[in-house]
Amino acid sequence: MAEYNSPTKVSEVKTVVATQPRKDKFVTAAKNAKVSTVAFAKTSQEKCAVIIKNPHFQTVTFSTASGAVTLGSIGGAFGCMGGVLVGAVTGCVPALLTFGLSIPFGAVAGGALGTAAGASVGATTGATAGGVLSHGCYVYRAQIKQGVLQIKTGTSSRAQQIQLSLQSGADRTRDFTLKTKRSTQVFLLDQAKKAQTFALDSKRKGHGVVTDKSFQVTTASAAVGAAGGGAAGGAFGTVAGAGAGMLIGVPAALFTFGLSIPVCATIGGGLGCATGATTGAAAGGLMSGVTGYSTHKYRKELSKGASDAWSTYQSGTSRLKEQAMVSVTRVTAMVSGTGGTAGGAGSE
Repeated sequence: MAEYNSPTKVSEVKTVVATQPRKDKFVTAAKNAKVSTVAFAKTSQEKCAVIIKNPHFQTVTFSTASGAVTLGSIGGAFGCMGGVLVGAVTGCVPALLTFGLSIPFGAVAGGALGTAAGASVGATTGATAGGVLSHGCYVYRAQIKQGVLQIKTGTSSRAQQIQLSLQSGADRTRDFTLKTKRSTQVFLLDQAKKAQTFALDSKRKGHGVVTDKSFQVTTASAAVGAAGGGAAGGAFGTVAGAGAGMLIGVPAALFTFGLSIPVCATIGGGLGCATGATTGAAAGGLMSGVTGYSTHKYRKELSKGASDAWSTYQSGTSRLKEQAMVSVTRVTAMVSGTGGTAGGAGSE
């Protein structure tokens, strides 16, 4: 019994002794893995913190996120609209079989798929474009800043040159304006003096013409002649026009039952009156004006001629009167002598 149990105990001891080192190894490996994991986590955390604090990473991340959100929203909106349209058009095919329900279902499904697809494509495109642009801008920020400074310097220099040019042009313009203003003022004063002189001269000449007896006589004669000639011409034109109108209306009298004669006579009289009055006034005014002007101009000669004619008339009348008296005296004497002889004979 003892011999039988001893091998078992020995084997148990051997088993215990064999498994004890393996457990220590597992524990040691677990501890090493834990230490390694903690060290890796700390290292990763430190690296992530460094990366996150890096301005380059922040710039690229922010630009990527902004581009993804912006273009994702735009792409989602366009995709939704396009998907709704395509889904509605697709749903029109089985609309007869689904009693029209396929159209809204197709629009909803197409809008959902279009929104997802458009948002995905837009976000991807926006993220890529934003990341690339921000990366390039950050990497070449010094060159870009230098270029901006050069552009700013060139712009400032150009702006100063333009400002100087504008100031010089403004000075020249101001000088030209002042010079032109002075010249204009001198010219206007000169013209005003000339206009005043011309007005005074015209006033004196006009007053002299108006107060001239020859002008007054001519004007009055022309007015009287125009009035008389216009009246006479109007009367003559009325009569002549009415007669001509009657003659013109005679051929059509048979067709108008005689109405064409008075109508044509009235029209002809009106036209003749206007024409005759105008012609007579012009002719009378002209002739009377010329006559009045000539009469006033040669009034002394006409007065002298009239006086001479009146003197000649008076002297001739006096001689005729004297001769008539002499003749009457002779006739009376003759008649008286003849009558006395006849009376004597009768008395006897």
